[in-house]
Amino acid sequence: MANFEWRPSVKACLSSRSGRAAAGRPRSAGWALLTALLSAMLVGLSATATQISLRIEREREREQQLLLIGREVLAALRSYRDAVGVTQPELPRQLSDLLDDRRSVGVMRHLRRIPLDPFTGKDDWGLIRQGDRIVGIYSQTSRAPLTRRGFPPDFADFDKATRLSDWRFVLSPAVPLPKQEPRS
Repeated sequence: MANFEWRPSVKACLSSRSGRAAAGRPRSAGWALLTALLSAMLVGLSATATQISLRIEREREREQQLLLIGREVLAALRSYRDAVGVTQPELPRQLSDLLDDRRSVGVMRHLRRIPLDPFTGKDDWGLIRQGDRIVGIYSQTSRAPLTRRGFPPDFADFDKATRLSDWRFVLSPAVPLPKQEPRS
């Protein structure tokens, strides 16, 4: 008898019920790889969305810090202007004057320290001047604000700002108006 090797037909291999494809691999191997790739893609998309969300939240927190710092500096400018014991109301020539006011008998501190700009991380504020006196500050960042509405009444014009540097914290009136005598 001759050596006879039996080989099943291609059709028989493809239709076998053993759960194996013609090359001997399980039929589900392709699906497992596809599922793993899709899972990795979804995890990546989820991580990216989370990162974007966290970045936006940090930006909103910085904007809130900027509003608080603006209020703090405005209160310090008012305090400097209206200081007790000073005969002529005036405003500081530089921000450091708010830290150590020696215009009266004792030393007055209207600010503990010059705050850092939450966007630049420096105390390099833009100064708004009236003559040689400071009447306000602004951040020098060119970023666009995320907050576009819902500002307190004293900052109502901030909703028109296209950049954060347009948020101007200005003391008004800069110097108090003289008191009017009542007419008789």
